[in-house]
Amino acid sequence: MLLRPDRLLGPVTAILGGVLLAVPLWSVVSSPIVPLPLRLLLTGLWLLSVLRPDAAPIALALVAPFGAFLLDTFDAAPIQYTESLVLATLSGLLLTSIRTPRVSADTASPSLKVPALLFSAIIVSSLGVVLAVSQVGIGMRWLFFSNIATFLSRDYLVGAPGPWTGIAAACQLLEGLLLLLLVSRSARDGVLRPLRTLQATATAATVAAALSLTQLIRVGLILATSARDLLTRLLISRVSEHVTDLNAAGSHYAMAAFITVGFALHEHERGRIKVSRAWAVATVVLAAGMWISGSRTAVVASALVLIGAAIVAGGDAWRKRPVWLIAGGAVLACVAGALILGFDPRAGVAGRSLAQTFESRGAFITTGVRMIASAPIFGVGIGRYFEMSGQFMPASIYWFFFHENAHNNFLQVGGELGLLGLTAFVWLIGAAAMRLARGLRASPGDRLLAGALAGLAAFIGTWVLGHPLLSPQIAAPFWIAAGAAVARADGNRRTPLVPSATADAKSSSGRGVQPLVAAAVLLLIASVPLRARREAATLNLAEQSFGFYQWEGDPAAGGMRWTSPSAGFFVPPLTNEIDIPMRASFSERRRGPTVVNIAIDGRVFDRRELTNADVFTLRLRLPVPAVRGTQPRRLDVITTTPWSPAELLGTHDNRVLGVQLGRVTTR
Repeated sequence: MLLRPDRLLGPVTAILGGVLLAVPLWSVVSSPIVPLPLRLLLTGLWLLSVLRPDAAPIALALVAPFGAFLLDTFDAAPIQYTESLVLATLSGLLLTSIRTPRVSADTASPSLKVPALLFSAIIVSSLGVVLAVSQVGIGMRWLFFSNIATFLSRDYLVGAPGPWTGIAAACQLLEGLLLLLLVSRSARDGVLRPLRTLQATATAATVAAALSLTQLIRVGLILATSARDLLTRLLISRVSEHVTDLNAAGSHYAMAAFITVGFALHEHERGRIKVSRAWAVATVVLAAGMWISGSRTAVVASALVLIGAAIVAGGDAWRKRPVWLIAGGAVLACVAGALILGFDPRAGVAGRSLAQTFESRGAFITTGVRMIASAPIFGVGIGRYFEMSGQFMPASIYWFFFHENAHNNFLQVGGELGLLGLTAFVWLIGAAAMRLARGLRASPGDRLLAGALAGLAAFIGTWVLGHPLLSPQIAAPFWIAAGAAVARADGNRRTPLVPSATADAKSSSGRGVQPLVAAAVLLLIASVPLRARREAATLNLAEQSFGFYQWEGDPAAGGMRWTSPSAGFFVPPLTNEIDIPMRASFSERRRGPTVVNIAIDGRVFDRRELTNADVFTLRLRLPVPAVRGTQPRRLDVITTTPWSPAELLGTHDNRVLGVQLGRVTTR
């Protein structure tokens, strides 16, 4: 019997996706800058995903928060190791999804695939516009696509993004969406899988908090001169061992703390008092970790979620709770109230006063709103918030930051992807929330699902004044926990508690939305050329450059800046001759000569081989254009073979570089 083409599409797509995701993994496994234990761990996780896909999300939940910590432990270059772990899991899950029996959720559940597909299309189309605009002046050539393929297959995980920040930002969001869908699908196939995945997520967060507490106490004991000094240091210090973004660490601990509360209640009701107490201790550790992270937002969001839970549960339900839970909630609410009123022992630390916090956060919100207003439908482009934020910042923060992310995940998405992208993003989060709420209504006594729902709500609540999704070590646990919670809710809903008539009606309405979303996806893809032309027409080409790193030294006094493998800039339309100060640093340590190709308007017209690191001025006479115009002309500097200081010199600088250029003079 022949298979229908529509039934082959899913398996073929899954296999192709799994193979493509494995390509960048090879760059980590084979890279000499990655220590052998980290390569073995990555290989083992991929094999586990292929051989035991049911255990892969659990393993990922245990190791994902510690990607940066492992790099520090092994003194490795700062590669994208957390994303490597995520890609290893996704690759294996995709490859094995074709042989995994599919268990469908309740038909009344809002679909996650539909908003996820729309949001993915918005991300991809925005990336297409950003990449097309970066090629203004030459058009999309084969070399451009070759550079993108090289970045994704070789440099994405082991090198800095450089000119490809849009690709890196898009990949991170798409990885999260895929992680949510695959974990929810994988965990739904077994009753215990959501429970074990949530256990792993909470355990990893508890270990991270314990590491931070241990580090704080160790340093305090070394530096403190008295018991009072030690206590003061414990109260005012901000520490996080597994992620550099302290506020993101607070979001992580807040989410996990509610999950551990759910486990403590679950085990208490089952009569397993010792296990319940162990989870209670984990909750205390996480609460302490949240405090030393210094995230006021996490504390306040947790208190608000707890108050909301108390209102929903009612007095009778709370009288049955353990005393430690009620006492802990009361303490948390009091601490949150004190922080809101400004009674913070860390107020003496620079930048921690309540007035300064409100002022800066208000200015960041203003920045995001202004950015959305400048491009309300499609946004300024994926990955461009940081780059363009300075144009929209109020003066009160501009001279302190110049460029900064939104400090608000909703505004970050809205600024880069417009109201269209923000709507799809909120739709996805709302659909997942409805699945969880309906699963909890189907089984009101499910303490695990209630704890997961509360934890996810607290995490999302911190998005108002933070951007934890920009930290892969924190984003991955969120998407994993969300997928496991959805799977748990779907398991609860496969009971007679949901009337079939309601399910059928909602299922029909869901099916009616799918053609509209499919049409929207096609329109988004088709709109890329038009949107790219419109945006390119607004650029001031004389001030544009692509593929350069920051200046090192004053450009007027002989400073230079590194190029990526391909970098471009513009010269006035009537330019006949240019002088380019150039240097191929460390070229004598490479195997062959550094070859530099100079192209104008997309055509190579000069080629040089550099064999030493001396600074020289390359004087070039530009070819006469076929048609005289009034627009600036584009010059591209293409270096073969590019190199990385991490590989060549053994440093932690993992940028992929070409040559150094100074200030260009035109005549």
